[in-house]
Amino acid sequence: MKAVEQFNRHMMALARDSRGLTQSALAHSMNVAQGTISKFEAGVNDPPREFIEDLAGVLKYRPEFFYETGRPYGMPPFHYRRRKKLGQKPLDRMIAEMNIRRIQLRILLRSYDGRTNGFIPEIDRDEYQGSTARAFNVEDAARHLRELWMLPDGPIDNVTDLLEEHGGIVVPCNFDSDLIDAVSQRIDGFPVLFFVNMNAPADRIRHTLCHELAHMVLHTTTLLDDEMMEEEADIFAGSFLVPAKSMRAQLTRFDLRQIALLKKHWKVSMSSIAMRADRLGMISPHQKKSFFMEMSKLGYRKAEPYEPKKELPRKISRLIDHHLSVLKYSREELASALFINLPEFDRMYGPEMLGASEAAAPQRPTLRLVE
Repeated sequence: MKAVEQFNRHMMALARDSRGLTQSALAHSMNVAQGTISKFEAGVNDPPREFIEDLAGVLKYRPEFFYETGRPYGMPPFHYRRRKKLGQKPLDRMIAEMNIRRIQLRILLRSYDGRTNGFIPEIDRDEYQGSTARAFNVEDAARHLRELWMLPDGPIDNVTDLLEEHGGIVVPCNFDSDLIDAVSQRIDGFPVLFFVNMNAPADRIRHTLCHELAHMVLHTTTLLDDEMMEEEADIFAGSFLVPAKSMRAQLTRFDLRQIALLKKHWKVSMSSIAMRADRLGMISPHQKKSFFMEMSKLGYRKAEPYEPKKELPRKISRLIDHHLSVLKYSREELASALFINLPEFDRMYGPEMLGASEAAAPQRPTLRLVE
């Protein structure tokens, strides 16, 4: 006997937040009282099917979306400081997009049977020994992870590929804000998820992904003061991208030309290299201040030169290609399966987010959803 579908009030609030609408604005669009919206979202009453059809039309989701089971997830605690600056309305929209992407990923992963040998570890600093058997140290932790993943000396060619090869999924997003570049989450039954604002410059995305990697490695078993977690994540990202030994050997002169050459080599921002040199005690406070003043004068604080090529996520692209090429979904059918219309599907999973299709490339199984 087929179970009776149950309206999920959380999905209604999620859909509304994803469009940046208040209850009042949604009520106005649907020509109903705000109290009606409020009671449905609060679970006081269940809406009739006709209301759900109208709701789906206004918010541009399939009616079935509002019967999806499960609950939404909020922001991880290590994003607390930036969350305060963001403002509630854009924050709600960002959280809604992450939750909707997670629901869609669950659907895509059901029909993609693959595994990965790699993993993103969690370090318990109380039990940590590292390669030197010393007490926990963030620089040592970053170096230890490079060793664990058997990375050669030198620049990491593609940070996005590296995270996905070790079981993560990088989810391209448009957060409509530059206050948060990425959010990472460990959720039971899912690979580690990295939601990335693709509007950011490529070198910033690389650093941000390593910053989020630090949170996943260092701060899922140990929660510290928010400022301390942010500082540790930045130190980890700098050390993971540009190990101290290489930095000390290559930064022989601290000036814009030398920093630009290092940026081309390591594919990290000039500002990040300067901060790395400062944290390693390689420059004086005066040198640091003068460098950033010169960067501002040249307009480099807003847009640096020598930008590396943007790294596009491959895993979601392969999931989409698998459904279109192997499972023979039409784009319209796949959009419907993900509860969205075709223009929304193209916005979320089109070439601007994922690059050119990999349908012609060999399929590499990489992960499996556990339910």
